[in-house]
Amino acid sequence: MRIAKGAALVAAMLLAGGSVLAGPARAAALAPGDYKVGFVAEITGPIAFAGKSFLAGAQLAADEISANGWMGKGTHISVLVKDSASDAARAIQDIHQFIADRSVIATTCCILSPVANSVKPIVASAGIPLVIHGATLPGLPAPPWVYSMTVLPGPKDVATAVKMAETTKPKSVTYFLAADNDAFKARLGAARAALEKMGVKTAGVVSVLTADTDFTAPATQAMGEHPDAILIYTTQAPAVGIIAALRQRGYTGTIVGNDVLSPASVFKKLGPAVVGIPFPIGFSSDLATTPEAKAFVAGYKAKFGNDPDIYSAQGYEAIWFIAQGLRAAGGKPTRATLAKTLAAQHEVTHNVYGGEPITGGQIDTAGTTIVAWSADGKLVPWTGAK
Repeated sequence: MRIAKGAALVAAMLLAGGSVLAGPARAAALAPGDYKVGFVAEITGPIAFAGKSFLAGAQLAADEISANGWMGKGTHISVLVKDSASDAARAIQDIHQFIADRSVIATTCCILSPVANSVKPIVASAGIPLVIHGATLPGLPAPPWVYSMTVLPGPKDVATAVKMAETTKPKSVTYFLAADNDAFKARLGAARAALEKMGVKTAGVVSVLTADTDFTAPATQAMGEHPDAILIYTTQAPAVGIIAALRQRGYTGTIVGNDVLSPASVFKKLGPAVVGIPFPIGFSSDLATTPEAKAFVAGYKAKFGNDPDIYSAQGYEAIWFIAQGLRAAGGKPTRATLAKTLAAQHEVTHNVYGGEPITGGQIDTAGTTIVAWSADGKLVPWTGAK
């Protein structure tokens, strides 16, 4: 009932021509029309579980922006979808098709950092804005053409590893690494350096691949190193498989995950095996406290019938950020005009994180929230208690 009332209140505000947060000022009204955003999706392939969530968040944002004319009277924003299946060649082809379609004013793409790196020079050369919604490698944004709505996990991984070490006092740790993912290599490297500085020895690094499905041997290898804790730096599917394999082989020691464990689907797959494993999070419907976050959760539940996660939050903000740039541009913006107004934004005015500055094209969120799944399937603050 509370969610329904909250959704009704937000809808009333939007229909009245307002927004949950005040929008950026603009010199002239944006010309009426349908502004199209090319969305390179990943709704099939190895990380479709995340790709579908990113897309759902983007579709919700487009619905909200269009329903009330947030950008201006008679304006709408549409999401045109092409599926890359996380393949760089297909993503490049999709981007070229969006570039050729002059009705497309901006693009958004990329969960995997190598794919984002492949697309980045193409959009810059063609002169069309790109907002990255998922890739986590630092340094990807390059205004005025490339921006990122991804909450960078690297510093939050380090904070989580340090908190674990302060709480559980491990003498040695073993790391799992997705060896074919440069972003996770960087994240592991930063966490490892922080722990070794604290005197925590590295027992070993077990390498896996994103597409691997059998983790019996890697789990046996990790346990054979007799670490006091195991830290996992992989994408979601391997992380789930690694945790399951460790628990099945009787490992009861400390496991530290990363943000890929945050979707509710992970708890549904792993159940008790994932309970108590700490990981950092940028957004959780269980911990949503700001009016903007609560409104987002209510709207997402109303449209899709389930809770949003960090992926849907980032897809949602990618479209809102583009709309923010269009609203600020006013008149009849070109791709170049939109790029200029996006570069001038110093914050994401419509956000679900409780405040988001943007510097050099990259959003940021303050602090690190470390959580764990509870036995009843809720995300709760991690205390280190068994």
